[in-house]
Amino acid sequence: MQKKIIALAVAGLMSGAAFAQSNVTISGVVDMGYSYRSENVNSAISSRKGIDTGMQSGNRIQFAGVEDLGGGLKAGFVLEQGFAVDTGAFGANGAAAGVGFGRQAYMYMSGKFGRVAFGRQYTPQFFVIAASDPFGLGTVGQANNLYALTPRADNMATYASPSFGGFGIVVGYTANVNNNEAAGSANTNTRIYAISPTYKNGPILAGFNYQNARLDGAGFASKAWDLGVSYNLGVAKLSVLVGRDTDLNAAGQDRAKWLLGVHAPVGAGALMASYGEVKTETGSTVNNKANQWAFGYQHNLSKRTNAYVAYANIDNKVGTAFSVGDGSNAGGGYESGFNIGLRHMF
Repeated sequence: MQKKIIALAVAGLMSGAAFAQSNVTISGVVDMGYSYRSENVNSAISSRKGIDTGMQSGNRIQFAGVEDLGGGLKAGFVLEQGFAVDTGAFGANGAAAGVGFGRQAYMYMSGKFGRVAFGRQYTPQFFVIAASDPFGLGTVGQANNLYALTPRADNMATYASPSFGGFGIVVGYTANVNNNEAAGSANTNTRIYAISPTYKNGPILAGFNYQNARLDGAGFASKAWDLGVSYNLGVAKLSVLVGRDTDLNAAGQDRAKWLLGVHAPVGAGALMASYGEVKTETGSTVNNKANQWAFGYQHNLSKRTNAYVAYANIDNKVGTAFSVGDGSNAGGGYESGFNIGLRHMF
């Protein structure tokens, strides 16, 4: 019996060593809190209150692995699944229903040349906008309540260059942003290519993104450019975000958008505030406008756990219907929203 116990112990140690050598890490986010929404664009719908999940950051569990191939060359992968704490259900975060690792699922090679990756990934546009949003694209204060973006794309190939004196560039392409590529005659593929140069030096961070999206058979391509700049003064980080979407539909509809933000450290936490506007145009006609203001506070309880509170309000002019969503929950047509919650990162 003792020999069997010793043998099992040795086997367990060997198994643990093998796992450690594989360089696989498990990490994630658990975010939970209380949410309140009011002032629905549909006057027949009353306010909503509830225990919601993933308000500041989408809940996730991530498996990441990397292998050193020698000579500075590495191979790795990322598999990331979203889930809801309030119901226990898996969430795909924009992927097709039934998708397992709906947040991210890709493989990459990296070295002195930079990094090449293939699979479901964040788009270059996502990183430019997230870096300039004081709410980090989370809570009801998120910039993307007004500032439309494509956060992730299936089948995407990306290349990220090394930094050259603070300058870098990311390029990406996918033959279909959602689901597998179909035969050309099906006219169901949405092709996207993007190019995003960035500059980071001390307190300055600047990023630009140009994105071209074309649905096969549509006869036109939608284009978007976004510019985000931030400067960290120490007492506060100031940011500005401007952008324009053109040819959103066959009618040639365009959309202009901008946002000003501030992120100010206060003791063990930080204050966040932003104001943004968007207007839609068709030819020389301004069809509609909307604006959003938001403020919030994050208190760091430890390096991995924080509490947060945020409030946002959207003023929809005639013809607009923007609403206050958050990191995981759609706005549902509500123009005012409040979050209070707790986030833990592991």
